[in-house]
Amino acid sequence: MRRLPVPALPRVVRYGSVLLVAAVIAYFSLTGRPPRVPDAGPWWDKRLHLVAYAGLGLALAYATLDERRLWLRVAVILGAVFVYGSGIELVQWTLPRRYFGVGDILANLAGGVVATAWLALERVVRYVPLPSGVTVEES
Repeated sequence: MRRLPVPALPRVVRYGSVLLVAAVIAYFSLTGRPPRVPDAGPWWDKRLHLVAYAGLGLALAYATLDERRLWLRVAVILGAVFVYGSGIELVQWTLPRRYFGVGDILANLAGGVVATAWLALERVVRYVPLPSGVTVEES
């Protein structure tokens, strides 16, 4: 079976992407007022939580590609999503116009579970290092 080549960026870049996704989530979760969407329907905010934390989980899955123990990768993804999402919810509890929600924590965790599906898809992926001479430059 032919496997899809995916670049294996340097570890610092992979973990930097985790921090970037976490920072974006924190920014939109802790600043200002939650956006109002006309005709968003029920569960709109839960879908946003699920997508945001699936993104965080996917960044974590990619960052941990060097780890061969599947159970550890799953634990890191779900543990980090749960702890980070719960922490954001606790901080929101202290902010005006924001609230703490157990449903939000569950939606965050569901996003982490969705992200772990990538680990099953890795069977059709082959991580390849960047070619010699190609570097990721810092600005």
